[in-house]
Amino acid sequence: MLVRLLGALSDGVARLERAALFVLAAAIVGLILTNVVTRSMARAIYWVDELAIYAMIWMVFVGASLALRQRRHVRVSALILALPAGAARAVELVVDALLLALGLFLVWAAWIWYDPLTLARHGFDAGTFAGQTFNFIYDEPTSTLGLRKFWIWLVMPLFAATSSLHAAANLAERLAGLAPDPAAPSAGAANPGEEAAR
Repeated sequence: MLVRLLGALSDGVARLERAALFVLAAAIVGLILTNVVTRSMARAIYWVDELAIYAMIWMVFVGASLALRQRRHVRVSALILALPAGAARAVELVVDALLLALGLFLVWAAWIWYDPLTLARHGFDAGTFAGQTFNFIYDEPTSTLGLRKFWIWLVMPLFAATSSLHAAANLAERLAGLAPDPAAPSAGAANPGEEAAR
């Protein structure tokens, strides 16, 4: 029951990530084309470059989270394929557990970095927060957009949370025997959520 719930939640987030990737990719193309056209007319819009860079950063982290759910990260499978089936499954189990540990570590690191409780104790005053903690996350502005960079960096805690969810779902499916067989040549090619639904 918990395995299916985790898988369904993870698959729902993955669908949102897939949609976000399409939007981000379209935005990047549009921004770059806008930049080319406006520069060719000697009327450059300078913030377009910076926004395209930030959209690309978001696309990378959202895509990395989705790839984690789909087990499609770049990997060297020669070792796995050379191992007996039981040993290959054990290695994959360890990898899934380590990915979950990494995701949870990133959640903790993002919490420490953003430090929302201390910010709240300082009345959400970024200047006082920075003066007391020497953490300038809420003060640093973007170069041309006029936004505070913490809005851009929100992709980090988001990535930490979604990758932790995906890693937990993958680990639960592996423990329940619902994950793709690591010894199969096409392991990782199928969406684990689709495997779990069968």
